[in-house]
Amino acid sequence: MNFVKIRFVGIDSFNRPIFIDKFKNYYGAIDLLFDRDATEEHVLNKVKKEDITYFGKTFGCEPSGYECKVVFEKRN
Repeated sequence: MNFVKIRFVGIDSFNRPIFIDKFKNYYGAIDLLFDRDATEEHVLNKVKKEDITYFGKTFGCEPSGYECKVVFEKRN
């Protein structure tokens, strides 16, 4: 199975960590919540691959509910 490379982009209005892939698909964790000013390092220390769910094509959208095989990339 192929893994999707995702990188952290921010915290949405529901305090969920949000990630994006190179095709502009959004992913997030629905069971782990963070302060709006959480750093990438803090988020990546808490969120595991198993926590990630596909969200959709827009930031802050509702999750579709299926798990994804992902690899985290740090921002440059």
